[in-house]
Amino acid sequence: MNKSLKYFLAVAKHGNIKRAADELYISQPSLTSAIKKLEAEMGAQLFTRLSKGVELTAYGIIFRDFAQDQQEHYFSLKHQFQDMQKRQFGKIKIGTGEVWWERFVKQAVKEYQSKSPASSFHLEFGNNLSLLNHLTNGDIDLFIGHEVLDLSPDCRVSFQPLFQDFEATYVSRHHPLATVRATPETIEHYPLLRVTPNHPRHQSVLANGLPHDELLEERIVYDVDSVLASIDMLNMTHAVMPYSHRAEHWLSDLGLVCCYIDRQIVGNIGIYTKLGESKSSVNELIHLINQNVENLK
Repeated sequence: MNKSLKYFLAVAKHGNIKRAADELYISQPSLTSAIKKLEAEMGAQLFTRLSKGVELTAYGIIFRDFAQDQQEHYFSLKHQFQDMQKRQFGKIKIGTGEVWWERFVKQAVKEYQSKSPASSFHLEFGNNLSLLNHLTNGDIDLFIGHEVLDLSPDCRVSFQPLFQDFEATYVSRHHPLATVRATPETIEHYPLLRVTPNHPRHQSVLANGLPHDELLEERIVYDVDSVLASIDMLNMTHAVMPYSHRAEHWLSDLGLVCCYIDRQIVGNIGIYTKLGESKSSVNELIHLINQNVENLK
C-alpha cells in the first residue's frame, strides 16, 4: 500500500506521532516529515497539533475515509493474488447445495484429497443464484446445483447435467400432514419455509430478474440460509419446506417426513463451470463427481 497512506492511518489511529512511529518502526522525525509532505501534496492540513498529540481536521476526516477505502482494496487485491497463486498449484474452489454435498460431492472431494493431499480446498454452500454470481466473478471454479433456465446472456457458463429430481414437501414428525396424504391445497394452508432462498442482490445473473409471486404476499414465509436451522424451524412451527425428493432419506434420518412429491415440477441437477476455462485439477474433480453420481444410480 502507498507508504504515505499507511503512515497517515497509523497517526490517525493513535492520535500521537511517537506511538505511530513505534508501530511503524521508523523515527519520529521521519514520520513527522512524511505527514507534512502528504499535507503539502494534498494542499490541506490533515492534523491539528495538540500539546499531547494530534487530532484529525475536517480535511483529515475525509482523507481518512479515502485511506481506509484504499487499504481495504489493497488487502482484497493481495488476497486475490495469493488465492490465484494457490489455485495455480491445485487449489479448487467449489460451491454446492447441502443435499448434493451429502449425497455425492463429499465422497468425490474425499477421493480427490486422497489423490492430491497437498492441494488446498475451498468449499462454499449457497443457492443457485449466489453460486452462479460467484462463478461468473471468478470466486469459485465450479458448483453443483439446479439448472437455471432464465440466465442472462452475459453469464458465460457451461452446464453439464447429472440427473433430475422432483420437488417434495417436508414437515416435522409432529406436523398434522406427517400422517395423512397431503395435497397442494392442504399444503398451502401452512407457513412456507424456504431454504437458502434467492436474494435480489444476485438477480443480475438472470435475464429478466426474479419473478414476483403474489401468492406469497398473503402467506407466512420463513427464509432460512441453513438446512439444519430449517429443520429446527420445522420442529418449532407447522411450516412446510419444499426441497428435492432426492434428500428424502437424508432428511428422514434428521427427523423430517416427506408428505408430498410434485412430479410436475422437474429440475435438472448438474455441474456449472465457466466457459473458456479448463484446469486439470477441476476436470479431475468433475470426473470423480460423475463417478459418484453413477454409483448412486
